Amino acid sequence: MLLSRYAGASLVVLSLFFPGVAAAAAAEKYPIRPVRIVIPFAAGGTFDPIGRVLAQKLTEAWGQQVVADNRPGGATILATDIVARAAPDGHTLYLSPNSLAANPALHKKLPYDSRRDLQPVVLVAAQPMALGANPSFPASTIKDLIALAKAKPGQLSYGSAGIGSGGHLAAEIFKAAAGLTITHVSYKGGNVAMLEVISNQIPLVMTGLPNLLPQQEAGKIKILAISSARRSPAAPDIPSIGETVPGYDFKNWFGLIAPAGTPKSIVARINGDVNAVLKNAEVRQRLLSQGFEVIGGSSAEFTQLIETDTAKFARALRAAGITAN
Repeated sequence: MLLSRYAGASLVVLSLFFPGVAAAAAAEKYPIRPVRIVIPFAAGGTFDPIGRVLAQKLTEAWGQQVVADNRPGGATILATDIVARAAPDGHTLYLSPNSLAANPALHKKLPYDSRRDLQPVVLVAAQPMALGANPSFPASTIKDLIALAKAKPGQLSYGSAGIGSGGHLAAEIFKAAAGLTITHVSYKGGNVAMLEVISNQIPLVMTGLPNLLPQQEAGKIKILAISSARRSPAAPDIPSIGETVPGYDFKNWFGLIAPAGTPKSIVARINGDVNAVLKNAEVRQRLLSQGFEVIGGSSAEFTQLIETDTAKFARALRAAGITAN
């Protein structure tokens, strides 16, 4: 008993005088219980392939269950706030889209401050969005769509996963570049908007390419173009918007975020383990085949990307006069 008390006291003293030792020990033991990855959209959407492959591979690596937790609503703000308020111990993570960088410009007031309350961990992947239509829609190319939208200003509409989502940003920047007036309809997920197009409730949807590819193969959707400057290796037959609208290029990114205050050693542990997952040949092939660009990298690089995109989206949204409230 005396020995165990002495050992415990020694650990306390070590943590006081050598905090790096305590931090390393915390990272080595992490995770000590199940980990959840909060996903800001409904199940079955573009995020699911990434969220679920990360959950599967990290469960294998960590020996603790990692689960994907879909929390749609509030144009990704609900999910972001859940993570911002979570305990900073690495057991609640956020699979964030680049709406994280757009929301400060879209919303006058947010329940969190992304710089103060969130810690970027690792950039996972990026992908172009895809503009899809019901097979009966009269336009089949971006050139045709531009002509139709200009002939019927304000009469067309498109759906996306919500205000500030990748689909919304991609479409609004396209509209501004092409001088179009097309009404935005917000849904809780890109897959939900896609179903509305399939049932011919709305004519267009801008969502992730993996959402639309199977539907095009089944003849339920036709993809007009993807939201990038060049074609995707995963779908080389589908044109890019940039081929018709010079200078246009948009990709949605996906990255893991932790609550601010999460120990640096745990952030480094998660970053390293996710980078290892992304180097796995099976994982890379699975994501590449669905139109994702596999990235990875350091926490600092991801932080810089968020800062850069926050400024870029603010300029673009301000120029287009777009706000959520």
